[in-house]
Amino acid sequence: MAFFVLAIGLTGCNKEEPLPVSAAFTTSIQGNTLDVGQGFTVYTSDAEGEFLTYFRGDLESTTYGTGFGASLGIGSDSLVISGYAAAGNYTFTLVATSYGNWGETVAQDVQSIDITVTTP
Repeated sequence: MAFFVLAIGLTGCNKEEPLPVSAAFTTSIQGNTLDVGQGFTVYTSDAEGEFLTYFRGDLESTTYGTGFGASLGIGSDSLVISGYAAAGNYTFTLVATSYGNWGETVAQDVQSIDITVTTP
């Protein structure tokens, strides 16, 4: 019995490569232009990874590389984003991340789009 428990324990502790990642997404935005306050949908059915994080890019704190993103539930195929409050240019970014080899290896993919927000 002890051998069986030890064998199960040892086989469950193998290092594994990260799962495949893809930050592929599409949106409902026409011509990458929105009106102030106009929401949009991000379609993530082709995105894959252990963790999906999006960055709205409307503040320094929500911009990829300088701020914090919001997690997207795995298995979600779309996300509705509320509109931007002011006219301007914003970069929306999706990051897909997976970890492997007990956290020693990271696989990451990043996709961004530039969005122009205008006053109606």
